[in-house]
Amino acid sequence: MQGRGNWIAAAASGLALIGSAVSLWETALKQPQITFYVSENIQYTRDPFGSFEVLAVPITIVNSGARDGAVLSLQLDVKNVTTDRTERFRSAYTADAQYFGSREDFAARIKRPKAPFAPLSIAGRSAFTGTILFYRPGGGEKQLIEASSALEMTLTLVIPPPNNQLDKMLAALPNPVTVKAMVPSFLPGALLSGENAPLNVTAGAY
Repeated sequence: MQGRGNWIAAAASGLALIGSAVSLWETALKQPQITFYVSENIQYTRDPFGSFEVLAVPITIVNSGARDGAVLSLQLDVKNVTTDRTERFRSAYTADAQYFGSREDFAARIKRPKAPFAPLSIAGRSAFTGTILFYRPGGGEKQLIEASSALEMTLTLVIPPPNNQLDKMLAALPNPVTVKAMVPSFLPGALLSGENAPLNVTAGAY
């Protein structure tokens, strides 16, 4: 009986140790696990200060790991399926309700409020939710996005590279998200004054 009691006590201690190890991993040691979700409320507009094409994309980035994670930048590859042209838009700014409630005035040099995009720190077991303004670099007269055209947009997160071999083995890169949408009819002049053209998302958003 004594031997059996010792075996039970040892088994209980072993289970407690395993439970403690799992708890430590989940609460303190688990690598950042970054996933993200794209809203269907994507809007297209133009910035008159350079004639930039702009896509406003609401996103939520979730870190289900225990350790803090970071997102250095976001890349949006936009293909106009109608014209078969593709360009990469960069995460240039973040915007809030004031951006969507104001107007541009090129003559008076009044710009809609927005903040330059900075790398995001996502604490463990937390999330970031916001609207990212993606700008087509260079601007120019020939626009990529035209009224009544079909778009295919692939969003990719850029995260820091692992800083040691263990992190490299355990790292999980967030999968890109592809969204398909139709562009509505719009007046270019209205976009340049601060109007937005909501896209009709047909697939891919969450």
